[in-house]
This record gives sequence, C-alpha cells and structure tokens, in this order.
Amino acid sequence: PTTEISDAYKSGDTSELTDKQKETLDMASAALQEMNITDDMTDFEKEKAVYDWMTTSLQQDRGALTVIPSTQEDCDNPYGVLKYHNAVCVGYATTFRMFMQMLDIECMVAHNTEKWHSWDLVKLDGDWYITDIYSDAGNNNYAHFNMTDAMWGQQQNWDHDYFPAANSLKYNMAYRNKVEVDDIYGIVTAMREAMDKQEGSLMISIKEENTDEKAQIANTITTTIDNALMAGGYKDMPYCLNTWNWIQDPEDDRYLFCVYMGEYNSDQNASANLPEEEMQKIQEMVNKAFEDLTPSGMGGMEGSGGMEGSGG
Repeated sequence: PTTEISDAYKSGDTSELTDKQKETLDMASAALQEMNITDDMTDFEKEKAVYDWMTTSLQQDRGALTVIPSTQEDCDNPYGVLKYHNAVCVGYATTFRMFMQMLDIECMVAHNTEKWHSWDLVKLDGDWYITDIYSDAGNNNYAHFNMTDAMWGQQQNWDHDYFPAANSLKYNMAYRNKVEVDDIYGIVTAMREAMDKQEGSLMISIKEENTDEKAQIANTITTTIDNALMAGGYKDMPYCLNTWNWIQDPEDDRYLFCVYMGEYNSDQNASANLPEEEMQKIQEMVNKAFEDLTPSGMGGMEGSGGMEGSGG
C-alpha cells in the first residue's frame, strides 16, 4: 500500500509517516519536480510525464521476476525503486500507482494468473488502460503504454472478472500515431519505418477492404520479417516481433493490423557484455545444432490466418 505516502503528499502532513516513508516521499516529490508536471495538464499528460520519467530514469532488475520477491529487500516497493533504481516488476507497478495517487489519478496494481508479473490499470476520462512500466524501463518506446485487454491479452493472462476491463484506444500511443496504407503490401514499408524509429508497437489502417485472404497475406509478410530478424540479427532492429493481431478501429468499421516489437538490439543487452570469444563459441554451437534448418524454417510461425486471430 502507498496511500499513506500519497495522502501525506497531498495534505502536507507527514507526522504519521515512518522515517522510511518520509524518505520515499522526499524522493517521489523530487521526481515529480523533475517531471515538470503542472496543474493545467490533463490526466493523460500527467500520466505520460510519469511514464517518460520512469522509463528513462530507472532500469530493470532482471534477477527476480516474481510478483512476491524473496531475493532483495525493498525490490518490491517504491523505496527500493527510487533509491536503488533496481526492483522487480511489482516494485515498478506500486511506484507508478503511488505517483498516480499523488496526482489524484485512479490506479490499481494488477498481476497475471501465474503470479510472476505485475502491471498497472490507470483510469483516464472514465476509461481504464493497462500500463506496464517495468517492461518499458530503459526503452521509453510506449510498447506497453495504455494498452487494451485485447492488446495485453496477447502476452498475459489475468482475472478478467476481478480487474476492470480496458477497452479504450483513445490514449494508446500506437493508435494515436496509427499509419494508413493503400493496400496490404504497404505494411512492409510501415513496419520498416517503425523499426527505424525503434517504436514499441505499430497500428496500421489499410484502405482496401479486409478479407481472410488479405489477413493471410499480412500474417505471411509479418512471419517472413520475423524470421529474417531472428536469423539475421540486424543492427538496431528488434530481435523478433513479439506478437501481431487484428483489432477493430473504434472510429470506423475497419480493422487495424497491430504489431508489437520485441526488444531492440543495443549495447545494454546481456549478450553485449560477453567477451567476443564467448559470443563466437555460442554462435558456432548454435550453427552446428541447427545446421539442418534454413533461416525460413526457424523462429516459429506466429500470427494467424484470419482477422480474429492473433500471434503467439
């Protein structure tokens, strides 16, 4: 719980806080000042400012990916996140919720069915959105910012009866920046441009009528690109595409083709920290083990043939 800290921030009365809570409040207040949040900003603008600060100023702890941590003190709460910049996912979720509470924005922490990942549900203009700060820490590419249930459901399972539904796309960044192409083959160029910008997700509106045949073409195009990424290891490109699916545009009856990018190649990746000879050894072992497979046969066939389906 973080309401004692957020209530003290709004009231100015810290007399009931412990020393640790007071230190957390001081760090959180200083962070809000760095975010340059003003009273005339909308709740969405305030939320985005918090997201931008957290994803650029904080880093992930890749050690203990559990909702109930047991490896490090304070890795599951705002104190550990703000003081050490090192925490598991629930630490980021509770920290984001604390900032939202300090700004009078309704927010709750959610977790998946398997209890190994946590994220936030935030309420903007009466609609709920899913935001996962932990997954975007260090990236700031809005891949997991203000998602819907349909989008997040490609990667996670959770109790839909308990947690409120997130169905609006109004404040999703990929939707706000959706790309329109003339025909199904236009998604090739659209995806390349999105990767060049290192975007986390992409929504493509296609002018021509969508059919199951066109959906199959889109799936084949995306699978081909995914296999090429996995086999080629292209510089500054994602290692792979996480998932892709179709969702209906709430503004009209057309379907949007949505692609969710994987982690991009960068010096921050774990492989970049290994000695060159170790990387060469790994590459040789992998090549030998998979020498009977062509690049097009590796990586798995994700996605689906029909418009109602989704990637794996």
